[in-house]
Amino acid sequence: MYGKSTRRGLGAGLGTVLLLAGLAAFAGGSPASADQNTTTAVTSGPADFTQPAATGQPSQYNSPLERCANGVDHPISGPNPLLSEPLTTQFTSNVALSEYVAFSGNQWYGDWQFVFTNTSSHVLSTDCAVLVFRAPSSSDDHGYTATQQYGHPQQDYLEVPRGDGTSFYVARLGFHDVPLAQRQVAPGQSFTYTLGGVPNTAITNAQIRDSLRFTADLDLKANESLVEHYGTDRLTN
Repeated sequence: MYGKSTRRGLGAGLGTVLLLAGLAAFAGGSPASADQNTTTAVTSGPADFTQPAATGQPSQYNSPLERCANGVDHPISGPNPLLSEPLTTQFTSNVALSEYVAFSGNQWYGDWQFVFTNTSSHVLSTDCAVLVFRAPSSSDDHGYTATQQYGHPQQDYLEVPRGDGTSFYVARLGFHDVPLAQRQVAPGQSFTYTLGGVPNTAITNAQIRDSLRFTADLDLKANESLVEHYGTDRLTN
């Protein structure tokens, strides 16, 4: 297993791929102070979707199962496209999910946790899924976990600062060397993405929650077009 990932690499601990995010709504322009803050849950995505199961065995890196096991940097020239896109103000997903955000910490440091629950009647594979969201700038820690067995997650990742104390974040989840079942989330089960950093009053928990766009890989093409478009970096393992 791997520890949490950081934008400097996954060696710090990417084994905990958590999907939670949060921040309190505080007045003023300085970092906020909080012990615990959790939003209500919101839902998005179609109740019915089709997702083919990836074939192959763990560590067969040329097989569809391991399509996101390895990756490369995708440098782009000019401003990142995210900076010219309209802000996402309502949680969107191409599969049925609920999402809420929780923050735990203080004015100096904390964790924003995006918690997702599979609200469909289908088993969902989170392998190669892409998350795009907005949160306080300069995160130094991020990762994934699930309520059932999961294994060896890693990420293609990018932070795009907006210059207002917030940044866009792009993360493509990738698993390796584990069976298909450890890349999946059953109906009613949850998975979590966690972002660590310093709170900022420029954005609230609810705004972080509502900024999230979740794109599951529904055609085994690994959402490659998204990571190439936004210019993600492959974090070291």
